[in-house]
Amino acid sequence: MSDTRSQSPTGPAPAIRVAVLGEPGLCRTLVAGVVAAAPDFEVVVEGEACAADLCRLADPGPDLVLVDLNPEDEPATVVAALRAAVPHCAVVVLTNRPSARMLRSALRLRVRGVVAKDVPPEEMLAQLRAVAEGRRAIDPVTAVAALDTAVNPLTEREREVAAAAATGLPSREIAGSLHLAPGTVRNHLSSLLRKTGGRNRWEAVQRAQEAGWI
Repeated sequence: MSDTRSQSPTGPAPAIRVAVLGEPGLCRTLVAGVVAAAPDFEVVVEGEACAADLCRLADPGPDLVLVDLNPEDEPATVVAALRAAVPHCAVVVLTNRPSARMLRSALRLRVRGVVAKDVPPEEMLAQLRAVAEGRRAIDPVTAVAALDTAVNPLTEREREVAAAAATGLPSREIAGSLHLAPGTVRNHLSSLLRKTGGRNRWEAVQRAQEAGWI
Protein backbone atom coordinates (compact mmCIF):
# COMPACT_ATOMS: atom_id res chain seq x y z
CA MET A 1 0.00 0.00 0.00
CA SER A 2 1.52 3.32 -0.97
CA ASP A 3 1.96 5.81 1.85
CA THR A 4 0.14 9.02 0.97
CA ARG A 5 0.29 10.32 4.53
CA SER A 6 3.94 11.48 4.72
CA GLN A 7 4.39 15.01 5.99
CA SER A 8 3.86 17.60 3.31
CA PRO A 9 5.81 20.89 3.36
CA THR A 10 2.53 22.72 2.68
CA GLY A 11 0.41 21.19 5.45
CA PRO A 12 -0.43 18.23 7.66
CA ALA A 13 -0.55 14.70 6.33
CA PRO A 14 -3.89 13.56 4.87
CA ALA A 15 -6.16 11.56 7.16
CA ILE A 16 -6.13 7.76 7.08
CA ARG A 17 -9.24 6.82 5.10
CA VAL A 18 -11.23 3.98 6.67
CA ALA A 19 -14.22 1.87 5.61
CA VAL A 20 -16.22 0.39 8.50
CA LEU A 21 -18.26 -2.64 7.44
CA GLY A 22 -20.53 -4.82 9.56
CA GLU A 23 -24.10 -5.64 10.54
CA PRO A 24 -26.27 -2.55 11.09
CA GLY A 25 -26.50 -1.71 14.76
CA LEU A 26 -24.89 -0.13 17.77
CA CYS A 27 -21.49 -1.82 17.40
CA ARG A 28 -20.86 -0.58 13.86
CA THR A 29 -22.09 2.90 14.78
CA LEU A 30 -19.84 3.07 17.84
CA VAL A 31 -16.78 1.83 15.95
CA ALA A 32 -17.37 4.30 13.13
CA GLY A 33 -17.82 7.07 15.70
CA VAL A 34 -14.58 6.22 17.50
CA VAL A 35 -12.62 6.16 14.24
CA ALA A 36 -14.20 9.35 12.89
CA ALA A 37 -13.50 11.25 16.12
CA ALA A 38 -9.75 10.68 15.83
CA PRO A 39 -8.08 13.64 14.08
CA ASP A 40 -5.87 11.45 11.86
CA PHE A 41 -8.73 9.25 10.57
CA GLU A 42 -11.62 9.78 8.18
CA VAL A 43 -14.52 7.33 7.75
CA VAL A 44 -15.23 7.34 4.01
CA VAL A 45 -17.52 4.26 3.91
CA GLU A 46 -19.93 2.73 6.41
CA GLY A 47 -22.07 -0.23 5.39
CA GLU A 48 -22.78 -3.94 5.70
CA ALA A 49 -19.98 -6.50 5.64
CA CYS A 50 -21.26 -7.90 2.34
CA ALA A 51 -21.22 -4.46 0.69
CA ALA A 52 -17.63 -4.55 -0.56
CA ASP A 53 -18.57 -2.59 -3.68
CA LEU A 54 -19.25 0.47 -1.50
CA CYS A 55 -15.48 0.73 -1.06
CA ARG A 56 -14.98 0.94 -4.82
CA LEU A 57 -17.47 3.81 -5.04
CA ALA A 58 -15.72 5.94 -2.42
CA ASP A 59 -13.66 8.76 -3.88
CA PRO A 60 -10.96 8.71 -2.75
CA GLY A 61 -11.11 5.08 -1.73
CA PRO A 62 -10.23 3.78 1.74
CA ASP A 63 -6.69 3.07 2.90
CA LEU A 64 -7.97 0.27 5.09
CA VAL A 65 -11.20 -1.64 5.71
CA LEU A 66 -12.31 -2.56 9.22
CA VAL A 67 -14.78 -5.42 8.82
CA ASP A 68 -16.86 -6.79 11.71
CA LEU A 69 -17.22 -10.58 11.52
CA ASN A 70 -19.24 -12.94 13.70
CA PRO A 71 -17.55 -16.16 14.92
CA GLU A 72 -19.55 -18.24 12.43
CA ASP A 73 -18.66 -16.03 9.46
CA GLU A 74 -16.15 -17.36 6.94
CA PRO A 75 -13.47 -14.68 6.49
CA ALA A 76 -12.47 -15.98 3.04
CA THR A 77 -15.73 -14.91 1.39
CA VAL A 78 -15.66 -11.39 2.79
CA VAL A 79 -11.94 -10.84 2.25
CA ALA A 80 -12.12 -12.11 -1.34
CA ALA A 81 -14.90 -9.64 -2.11
CA LEU A 82 -12.94 -6.78 -0.56
CA ARG A 83 -9.77 -7.69 -2.45
CA ALA A 84 -11.75 -7.71 -5.70
CA ALA A 85 -13.30 -4.31 -4.94
CA VAL A 86 -10.24 -2.54 -3.52
CA PRO A 87 -7.14 -4.66 -4.28
CA HIS A 88 -4.61 -2.37 -2.57
CA CYS A 89 -6.60 -1.78 0.60
CA ALA A 90 -5.47 -3.26 3.94
CA VAL A 91 -8.08 -5.46 5.65
CA VAL A 92 -8.57 -5.57 9.42
CA VAL A 93 -10.98 -8.07 11.00
CA LEU A 94 -12.97 -7.00 14.05
CA THR A 95 -14.48 -9.86 16.08
CA ASN A 96 -16.10 -10.36 19.48
CA ARG A 97 -15.27 -14.02 20.14
CA PRO A 98 -12.07 -14.94 18.34
CA SER A 99 -11.39 -18.61 17.74
CA ALA A 100 -8.28 -20.44 16.60
CA ARG A 101 -10.04 -21.32 13.35
CA MET A 102 -10.93 -17.71 12.59
CA LEU A 103 -7.44 -16.48 13.43
CA ARG A 104 -5.76 -19.15 11.30
CA SER A 105 -8.14 -18.47 8.42
CA ALA A 106 -7.52 -14.72 8.67
CA LEU A 107 -3.75 -15.19 8.74
CA ARG A 108 -3.87 -17.53 5.73
CA LEU A 109 -5.74 -14.78 3.89
CA ARG A 110 -2.98 -12.35 4.90
CA VAL A 111 -5.30 -9.84 6.51
CA ARG A 112 -3.29 -7.04 8.09
CA GLY A 113 -5.00 -7.04 11.48
CA VAL A 114 -7.32 -8.90 13.85
CA VAL A 115 -8.85 -6.79 16.63
CA ALA A 116 -11.21 -7.77 19.47
CA LYS A 117 -14.32 -5.61 19.82
CA ASP A 118 -13.82 -5.08 23.53
CA VAL A 119 -10.39 -3.43 23.34
CA PRO A 120 -10.25 0.20 24.53
CA PRO A 121 -10.83 2.73 21.72
CA GLU A 122 -7.29 4.13 21.89
CA GLU A 123 -5.85 0.64 21.57
CA MET A 124 -8.00 -0.08 18.53
CA LEU A 125 -6.90 3.19 16.94
CA ALA A 126 -3.25 2.40 17.68
CA GLN A 127 -3.61 -0.93 15.90
CA LEU A 128 -5.26 0.71 12.90
CA ARG A 129 -2.40 3.22 12.74
CA ALA A 130 0.08 0.35 12.78
CA VAL A 131 -1.71 -1.29 9.86
CA ALA A 132 -1.80 1.99 7.93
CA GLU A 133 1.99 2.20 8.41
CA GLY A 134 2.41 -1.20 6.78
CA ARG A 135 2.67 -3.36 9.89
CA ARG A 136 0.50 -6.28 10.97
CA ALA A 137 -1.58 -5.85 14.15
CA ILE A 138 -3.09 -8.71 16.15
CA ASP A 139 -4.16 -7.63 19.61
CA PRO A 140 -2.88 -9.75 22.53
CA VAL A 141 -6.39 -10.68 23.75
CA THR A 142 -7.22 -12.25 20.39
CA ALA A 143 -3.88 -14.01 20.09
CA VAL A 144 -4.12 -15.55 23.58
CA ALA A 145 -7.72 -16.66 23.02
CA ALA A 146 -6.70 -18.40 19.81
CA LEU A 147 -3.60 -20.00 21.30
CA ASP A 148 -5.69 -21.41 24.16
CA THR A 149 -7.52 -23.60 21.63
CA ALA A 150 -4.68 -24.14 19.17
CA VAL A 151 -3.65 -27.58 20.51
CA ASN A 152 -5.97 -30.17 19.00
CA PRO A 153 -6.96 -32.80 21.61
CA LEU A 154 -8.83 -34.98 19.10
CA THR A 155 -7.28 -38.10 17.65
CA GLU A 156 -7.20 -38.57 13.89
CA ARG A 157 -10.16 -40.99 14.06
CA GLU A 158 -12.14 -38.62 16.28
CA ARG A 159 -11.56 -35.83 13.77
CA GLU A 160 -12.80 -38.07 10.95
CA VAL A 161 -15.91 -39.05 12.90
CA ALA A 162 -16.57 -35.43 13.93
CA ALA A 163 -16.19 -34.23 10.33
CA ALA A 164 -18.65 -36.89 9.16
CA ALA A 165 -21.06 -35.99 11.97
CA ALA A 166 -20.87 -32.34 10.89
CA THR A 167 -22.49 -33.32 7.58
CA GLY A 168 -25.53 -34.66 9.46
CA LEU A 169 -24.93 -38.36 8.86
CA PRO A 170 -26.39 -40.73 11.50
CA SER A 171 -23.97 -42.94 13.41
CA ARG A 172 -24.65 -46.04 11.32
CA GLU A 173 -23.88 -44.22 8.06
CA ILE A 174 -20.76 -42.69 9.59
CA ALA A 175 -19.66 -46.21 10.51
CA GLY A 176 -20.21 -47.41 6.95
CA SER A 177 -18.41 -44.48 5.34
CA LEU A 178 -15.37 -44.84 7.61
CA HIS A 179 -15.40 -48.66 7.69
CA LEU A 180 -15.88 -48.71 11.46
CA ALA A 181 -18.17 -50.67 13.74
CA PRO A 182 -21.21 -48.64 14.97
CA GLY A 183 -20.04 -49.15 18.55
CA THR A 184 -16.64 -47.64 17.69
CA VAL A 185 -18.34 -44.58 16.20
CA ARG A 186 -20.41 -44.16 19.37
CA ASN A 187 -17.23 -44.35 21.45
CA HIS A 188 -15.57 -41.67 19.33
CA LEU A 189 -18.63 -39.43 19.62
CA SER A 190 -18.66 -39.90 23.40
CA SER A 191 -15.00 -38.87 23.48
CA LEU A 192 -15.82 -35.85 21.34
CA LEU A 193 -18.54 -34.81 23.80
CA ARG A 194 -16.15 -35.15 26.72
CA LYS A 195 -13.29 -33.22 25.10
CA THR A 196 -15.44 -30.35 23.83
CA GLY A 197 -17.86 -30.16 26.75
CA GLY A 198 -20.78 -30.27 24.32
CA ARG A 199 -24.19 -31.29 25.63
CA ASN A 200 -24.97 -33.22 22.46
CA ARG A 201 -23.22 -34.23 19.24
CA TRP A 202 -24.34 -31.11 17.38
CA GLU A 203 -22.97 -28.77 20.01
CA ALA A 204 -19.78 -30.83 20.26
CA VAL A 205 -19.22 -30.63 16.50
CA GLN A 206 -19.87 -26.87 16.51
CA ARG A 207 -17.36 -26.31 19.32
CA ALA A 208 -14.77 -28.44 17.55
CA GLN A 209 -15.28 -26.42 14.36
CA GLU A 210 -15.01 -23.08 16.19
CA ALA A 211 -11.76 -24.23 17.80
CA GLY A 212 -10.36 -25.26 14.44
CA TRP A 213 -10.04 -28.92 15.48
CA ILE A 214 -11.91 -30.22 12.42
